[in-house]
Amino acid sequence: MAIIIKWADEAKKTFNKNISYLLEEWTDREIKNFIKQTNNIILRISVQPEMYAASAKSSNIRKAQINKYIVLYYRYYSSKKEIVLLTFWHNKQDPKKLKY
Repeated sequence: MAIIIKWADEAKKTFNKNISYLLEEWTDREIKNFIKQTNNIILRISVQPEMYAASAKSSNIRKAQINKYIVLYYRYYSSKKEIVLLTFWHNKQDPKKLKY
């Protein structure tokens, strides 16, 4: 049975926010690299959901480093064979606002 990947509303919002930032500040190349890196990480997660470290605040939430600035937080439900992408966190944000 394949693992199902779902995007939480917050993940969609923060992913698009990062793309918007790249559109304003960087080139198409950086945008393509970010999307490619994200897709590669999601593929790795779908193959080995528990390969990334657990979050400091919650042991059932994991974090995957997309690049040096952005971390993907996700939750894996082994019983349902389901992964929920929670948020794309930019490291320059206030860490007190991170709920994971």
